[in-house]
Amino acid sequence: MKTLKIVLYSLIVLGVVIPALGAEFAFHGDMNHRFLLYTNRSDWLDSEQQGKIHDKKVDDYYGELKYRFWFEAASNDGNTKGVYAIEIGGIRFGETTQGGSFSGDDVNVETRWAYLDMQIPGVDTKAKFRMGLQPFKVNKYLWQETIAGVDYTGAPRDTFNYQLSWMRGVDEIPREPANNVRDQDNLLLRLNFMPSDDLTVGLFGLWQFGSPASTEPPGTITPRLYELKRFAGDVDLDVLTLGIDGGTTFDNIFVNWDLMLQTGSIDDAEIDDSDYSGNSRTGDFDLSANFIHLDVGLKSGKNKFTFTFWRASGDGNAADGDFDGFLSTDVDIDDNIGIFEGLYTDDNTYFTERPYMLDKGFIMTKLAWDRQATEKLKYGGALMYMLTAEDIKYTDSNSVSRSNDEIGFEIDVYLKYMLYKNLEFAINAGFLVAGDALDAFEVGRIKDGTADENIYGSSCRFRYKF
Repeated sequence: MKTLKIVLYSLIVLGVVIPALGAEFAFHGDMNHRFLLYTNRSDWLDSEQQGKIHDKKVDDYYGELKYRFWFEAASNDGNTKGVYAIEIGGIRFGETTQGGSFSGDDVNVETRWAYLDMQIPGVDTKAKFRMGLQPFKVNKYLWQETIAGVDYTGAPRDTFNYQLSWMRGVDEIPREPANNVRDQDNLLLRLNFMPSDDLTVGLFGLWQFGSPASTEPPGTITPRLYELKRFAGDVDLDVLTLGIDGGTTFDNIFVNWDLMLQTGSIDDAEIDDSDYSGNSRTGDFDLSANFIHLDVGLKSGKNKFTFTFWRASGDGNAADGDFDGFLSTDVDIDDNIGIFEGLYTDDNTYFTERPYMLDKGFIMTKLAWDRQATEKLKYGGALMYMLTAEDIKYTDSNSVSRSNDEIGFEIDVYLKYMLYKNLEFAINAGFLVAGDALDAFEVGRIKDGTADENIYGSSCRFRYKF
């Protein structure tokens, strides 16, 4: 009885104090339970491009959970808001290292977001400063992830808004005079134009620069880790990406586009391609790369049909002084199951998170169909053909030089159903008919220029969001 009185008293006090503070509080959650129903190639779907293809199948199935909760505290005038989010991610049932096994004892909670959103006094009410660890997006195929920094947005007109950002990828405090510290910075300028309700055009420039301490050896870059976050701070970076993206609609027809050009330099680096061409080189490299993506679609009743094409440029010679492969910073691409993060168990079971393979780029042609059958039920599928922009070069088991670019054909299907208002059940499956380029990843069998194993995966999830 005494405990109940204390609880009631606390609630009464909070009910009085919170309005007096002039604050509004909100609590949100995303509770995601995912199951890898089956894959025949768990060795291939090994995150961060570690995947290999063994002589025999590597079957797997498992369950996992991923929870994210976030708390918002905002002033009732809307001028200030603080956000803090925690996450436990990709904990497989029975995993002993992250608390998924007996007794559940382990440290597995991470800070996902921690930032302050505030209006600038005396400036347009649509101008906002966001500072701290925050979600950050430049472009889906270039950079879309959490990072710490400062972001300023403004919207002087309904048809125009802008974004200025400084994000720090790597930081090191100098402790000696004239110490060349290991910092890496990212500056973004974005302009978005909305001349009409059915047309959006974005222009952006992202400058990424930084260098390691002068006493550090050259940083190593491998084709499997060809992503800027993997070597930022280890090499001398000076990279500029210019892009245009957007979309438009004409009655039931829609078009989305992304076009990016990259230039600059990556110096004091060692490129190690010993796993494939056998080439390596240490020194300075010039970067010249590009990326193009296009969606053209039609909405007809409950159906949507989409044609997609994208091409990320690739690097054809690791030993020259150029990087020609398009370079993402930090992304999560889920456009298919056999290569990307299309399985719902996307923390642990995928080949690559970036929109290309190795440093060889990527070409994809895709036809997709989606049907919103009822308010609760949606299903669809996709057929795609995939290549690398430059051949994957390797030496086979008979010391013969091989060169292939075909990743293969893939078919994916999915179904989503809302069991309750905020609870979704979803299931999907994908089958990749392997092209001969995957022969380069085979181990334990004779590499002969021909792919020997197809790739299958299926998953489901129960996801409660509030």
